[in-house]
Amino acid sequence: MTTISSIISIKNLNKCFGEQQILNNISFEVNKQEIIALFGPNGCGKSTILNSISGENKNEVQKKFNSTELSYVFQNYRDSLFPWKTNYENILFPLKVQKKNEQVITERINQITEIFDFNELQKYPYELSGGQQQIVALMRALITLPKILLIDEPFSALDYKNNLMVRQYILKYYEKYKPTIIIVTHNIEEAVYLANKIIILSKSPTQVKSIIHNPKKYPRDINFLQSQQFHEIKNKVLTAFQEAT
Repeated sequence: MTTISSIISIKNLNKCFGEQQILNNISFEVNKQEIIALFGPNGCGKSTILNSISGENKNEVQKKFNSTELSYVFQNYRDSLFPWKTNYENILFPLKVQKKNEQVITERINQITEIFDFNELQKYPYELSGGQQQIVALMRALITLPKILLIDEPFSALDYKNNLMVRQYILKYYEKYKPTIIIVTHNIEEAVYLANKIIILSKSPTQVKSIIHNPKKYPRDINFLQSQQFHEIKNKVLTAFQEAT
């Protein structure tokens, strides 16, 4: 049953590709303003779950939002940027699609660049580092102020320094606007650092094996990575993952 605070409720979600079953009766709920991490082995269908949330699965995925309130950051974020447009044009593109006026565009650009401390608006994506390109992709997804943000393995191509930087920007945005965020990751540290609920998935055909709650309050900073609490939660996730796979 969907709870009052739930914004997404998944019940008995099954997915097959041809004769191969990928998802096997996946069920869980996402509450408003939660950060959820989907954690499991490669090929277990984490991205398929995100696609099911963003698509039309009326019987299995109940949603209390409409499609215009959702943004999606894809794993291949470089390919999602328009190389012939400046970073400024890339970032504001969703607002142009929504036919927002220039006043709204200016306000949103100022808000988002302040959060991400980004000053390369007049350059093109190909002139940026991988970390900066990821920031542009995130800014474009967030400039519409979505209620729901889906992020598919956002840090897999980044070095550790940029990984930490982008995580901090996501949490900075979260602290200001409190969207509901669902992140696909195969990195335990990312899951524990960002999420307040970590859903452990088995290998395919995938089931939910465990849901681990992270009691650490926001805001979080890199000092959390060195804390005893962080390592205790990380070990709990690792144990659950080993049991699941």
